[in-house]
Amino acid sequence: MPEAASYRKVDLHTHSTCSDGRLSPTELVDLAVEQKVSLFALTDHDSLDGISEARARAAEHNLSFIYGVELSTQWNGIPLHMVALNFEPDNKAILSLVRGNQAIRLDRARRIANLLVKQGLPDLFDEAVELAGDSQLGRPHFATLLVEKGYVKDTNKAFDRYLGNKKLGQLRDVWPELEDVLSSLSDQGAELILAHPKRYPLTVTKLKRLLGDFKKWGGTGMEIVSGNERPDSVRLLERLSREFDLKASVGSDYHGPFGPWMQVGKFTQIHESEVDLVWQSWK
Repeated sequence: MPEAASYRKVDLHTHSTCSDGRLSPTELVDLAVEQKVSLFALTDHDSLDGISEARARAAEHNLSFIYGVELSTQWNGIPLHMVALNFEPDNKAILSLVRGNQAIRLDRARRIANLLVKQGLPDLFDEAVELAGDSQLGRPHFATLLVEKGYVKDTNKAFDRYLGNKKLGQLRDVWPELEDVLSSLSDQGAELILAHPKRYPLTVTKLKRLLGDFKKWGGTGMEIVSGNERPDSVRLLERLSREFDLKASVGSDYHGPFGPWMQVGKFTQIHESEVDLVWQSWK
């Protein structure tokens, strides 16, 4: 790993087809190399399935590759995401959390199918599972099936008519509590990063409460930029990373080519010298 790797060459938050991304792990690594990224992490949602493929491809390119995963959790009833980075592939605590969250996702999909049946539709669960394949099963797969079967003309209509919260009710996943997740991982040697802090429905006051708890329970860092953030939001997160003594992580949160601003290794500029970059202590 380059000792003085610039943040412009680092991307520690990306997604492949093993969760909800558009590119395979191999394609994603190839794109990272094309974008001249030198330090890269695959962080699929509650999945490690793409890690081996991505690592092998990264080795072919001599690209420094970091093990990662984005874990779903909750704090005070608010769903949150936490990125675990730089852990060993056989980390039992992380494997256990991933298995638990995958079970939650499967149960959620079954509940979605049952709620659609109550709206007069056929049971689409098995077809949704088949359609999802290796990716994370979710509402988009049900939406695709509704379009294919002619119930709606496009996926937007599927959500409007059948899959939106108003139709399904407040369908919320019972993710593990943040305190429990951090407690189980705090002695594992991994970097525990709060993902995209500005995307949650929190005032600055509540965000500070969250960061205080995150640090107290064993969190080690926070993303100060994730994709195309507003510059003033990045400045705020830089200040908060210093205030709460949390290392700074960066990433594109790349899922696919949705616009010119969505690209691996591309995100809003940070003040590199004013924060403690998470990878600076890695060997």
